[in-house]
Amino acid sequence: MRRLRQWWARRVSHSDDPAWRLYREVAVAAVAPARLAKFDMSNEPEDKYECLALHLAAVWHRLDQGDDALRRMRRHVTSAFVADMDASLRDMGAGDLGVGKRVKALTERLYGRLAAYAPALEEGADAETVEAALLRNMYKDSADPSAEQLATAREAVTDLATAWRALPDSALLAGKFIQIESER
Repeated sequence: MRRLRQWWARRVSHSDDPAWRLYREVAVAAVAPARLAKFDMSNEPEDKYECLALHLAAVWHRLDQGDDALRRMRRHVTSAFVADMDASLRDMGAGDLGVGKRVKALTERLYGRLAAYAPALEEGADAETVEAALLRNMYKDSADPSAEQLATAREAVTDLATAWRALPDSALLAGKFIQIESER
């Protein structure tokens, strides 16, 4: 039985796939407690999802700026997201019949976030654009963040987008990722 588990773990880990490795590293960094704190988000699943969606939007935006190989990689990153959401929902106790519908809803929400954050991730995006995207998406359900918190979040988004833009295509294709600063 142990051998079967080891075989299965290797089969589903996708450790040799750069896109899956990229997704996994971004997801882990995006929901790290220090990173959530930077955006004044709690450790609740909804807040983690919002932080993950922002970080995936930055990755997608960068992959979309590249050649066909990077755009293909973007599809694999999306596949990794779907697989992760499926596994996460099952870990949280969702039944088999409801998982598909929930994953579809989460994926649709992600696509909405990707479109909403795109202008904020552009090079030279002004502060108002970034703040509007954050207020409309990340902080939509909470009380308005303080001006200081919004400025911190805006700076974090700008730094995130700049770091992804600086990463060369060859590094992305190899599954390299930026080291997200947890705290300044």
